[in-house]
Amino acid sequence: MAFDPFAQYNVSDPYGTSPSQRLSMALSNTAYKRQGVNRDLNTNLFDMSKAYGKQTPQIEAGMARRGLQDSGIRNKALAEAMAVYERQRTQQRQATQDALMQLALQDLSAYGTYAGQRFQSTLGGAQSQAEMAAQIREALG
Repeated sequence: MAFDPFAQYNVSDPYGTSPSQRLSMALSNTAYKRQGVNRDLNTNLFDMSKAYGKQTPQIEAGMARRGLQDSGIRNKALAEAMAVYERQRTQQRQATQDALMQLALQDLSAYGTYAGQRFQSTLGGAQSQAEMAAQIREALG
C-alpha cells in the first residue's frame, strides 16, 4: 500500500476538498439550522401569545353575556385556556430542544468523521513509512 497524500481530498467537491473544510462546512450548516430552529420557536411563541391574548377577552365577553362573570365557571374556562396555552408552549419548547439535540449530534458526528479521516491519513503515512523501511532493510541485508 503506497502512501497517497491526496486520498483524503474530495476533488469532485470544490467546496469541501479537505477534511477540515468538510468539518467547517458541516459546522456552519448546523449553526445556520440552529438559528432557524430558534427563529421558528420565537415566531411560534409570539403567535401563540397573540392567540391567547385574543381568546381571553372572548371568554370574558361570553361569560358576561351569560351573567357568569363572577362565577367559578368563568375561572375554570380561563384556567383551561391558560392550560392549553402552556401545554402548547411546552410542546414547542420540547420540539426545539429535540431539534437542537439532533443538531448537536450532527456536530459530534462531523467531528468524529474529521478525526477518523485525520487518523486514517496518519495511519496510512505510518504504514507507508514502515513498508519503505522494510524494503530498505531487505535491500541492504
